[in-house]
Parts: sequence; structure tokens; C-alpha cells
Amino acid sequence: MPSKQVDERRTGYRLERHFSEDVIEEAHRHGWQTFHLRDWYSKEIVRGRGFPDLVMYRMDAETGRSELVAAELKKSREYQPTLEQKEWLSALGQHFRVFEWYPEDWEEIDRVLRDGPNGVNVSGQSSMLRSGSTVTSQIPRNFGTVIRGIAETIESKEFETGDRSRLRRMDPNRPNAAAFWRLMARDGIPRNPDVRKWGLIVHGIATMAHGAGLAHNPKRSVGRVLYEGGGNRVPFYSEDRLATLLSAEGSTLFTLLARLFRMLASERCSFNWREMAWFILNEGCDEERTNDARVAIATAYYCAEHRSSPSAQDRNN
Repeated sequence: MPSKQVDERRTGYRLERHFSEDVIEEAHRHGWQTFHLRDWYSKEIVRGRGFPDLVMYRMDAETGRSELVAAELKKSREYQPTLEQKEWLSALGQHFRVFEWYPEDWEEIDRVLRDGPNGVNVSGQSSMLRSGSTVTSQIPRNFGTVIRGIAETIESKEFETGDRSRLRRMDPNRPNAAAFWRLMARDGIPRNPDVRKWGLIVHGIATMAHGAGLAHNPKRSVGRVLYEGGGNRVPFYSEDRLATLLSAEGSTLFTLLARLFRMLASERCSFNWREMAWFILNEGCDEERTNDARVAIATAYYCAEHRSSPSAQDRNN
């Protein structure tokens, strides 16, 4: 939204309905599906008085996941949410992001509608980790397209061999390659990327592309490749190593992953980098998503083990 429009809207609204219509129009522009309680004359018969004015969702076609937001809209801070409205916001806020929005909040409204609600809570402040540090979302709305695009760029024959080598050699904790920063300037990358996480992703793709030519294979899950490796020995990644990897956090996890990517490159392996990037980007930010990623890796690993067992092979024969 142009800044001139934002300034005009901050001058105030005579009716809350006009503010609501502007928020809904902006939401539709960014791909949100909206539900709004417009009929003020029937509010006495609406069950559950206090339900938020606006509820909306947006589906990411690449990941199959949806973003859900509820907002209570007020034309001025003179009009604070009622007790019933606060109770609804509190209850819904335990499951997804909820907001109280006023005309002077257009900067935050634009950011949430454009980039999604991750990392922001009902008060408009960033969500907090257990340690108390502030985090912001690193998941692009078109996440799958962004990761696939990075992989295809690095794997492309037109990509400079020297740039690929520099990405492979760089310290992912302190990325210093010009090629890395060019990738971070691509459409879809968060405006404030966590360079340590994105550095690990770019470094890992470049490392595995060096060994296999193609690092990204959407048909091969991470867990399956950890078990099967390049087919020379199974399991390629031992159960003890897998358990250590899936229980690790923070810098320990990233060190183990960087080591793993080098091991996989030596076996000329490739796997679904969307799955691995999802694991890396959510670590330390979204515990539920991170645990889901761990479970998916472990499940695929042991399914591959089961398929390779003699009894399973006998049944297939």
C-alpha cells in the first residue's frame, strides 16, 4: 500500500464500517478469504456476542498449510473491546494469531496481510521464545516456490562454478559469499532473513549439488535418504546418529546438519529440500512445527528400514 494512502487512512474514520471495508479490501488484495460480521442490526440474536469482527484465512498451495487470523476492529482507541470481545480474543489466541486493530495500526496491518501473522501476537508485539528472545517468521508465504527456486538456481549449469564453490566453502554461521546475498535479495525471501538459518540452507544445497548434481529431489523424503544413503550400505545414518540429530537444538543441531550434508554429498545423495528447509527455519521459532518435522523424518527413516527388512522383502516376493 502506498505511504500516501496509509497517511490518509490514519486521519481517522467517521464509521467503523469504513475502516473494516478498507481492511477487507487490503486482505483480498493479498489473497485472504474473509468472514465479517456486517449486520449490526441483528447483533442481539447472534449467538456468542463478542466474536471478533473479522476472521480470515489464506492457503499456501505449495505447502498445503493455511494461515488463520482474527481481528477486532475499532475506528478509534476511544472504543476499547468489550469484556466479551476480550474473552473471545483470549480464547482464540491460544490456537492462532489474533489482533486488536485501530486506524493508526495500518503499518502492522499491512505487514500481517502481506507477510502473514507468524511472530506477532494479539498485542502487536513479537511472540517470545522460552528464553525470552524475540523471533520473527522466516517462512515465506510461497515457501515451496522459494526453496525450489534457490535449489534450481544453484543447480543450474548457468550458475557460476566459482559461486557454487564459495557457497560450499563458506561458514553457514557467518555467510560471506556475494552469491549468498544475491540469493537473499530474491522475491519471497523474508525482509529480515535469519542469515544463519538461510546460510545453512544455501550452504547445504550447494554442498549436496556438488556431489549429486541435483540436491533437491521432491520425491525422496529426508528420512528415507538418511536410511538408504547412496545404496552402498544401510543404514547409511545409524539409529544413534538419527536420535542425536532429532534431539539436538540450536547451534548443536546446525553443526550436525552441516556435517550431514557433507556426508550425503560424498554419497551423491539428494532429497526433498522443502522438508529440510521447513525443519531448519522453524527450529527455535515454532516448537509444534519443528516437532512435526522431526516426526516426519523419523517416520520415513523407519518405514525405509521396514521395507528393507528380509520379512518385508519375502512378502513382496
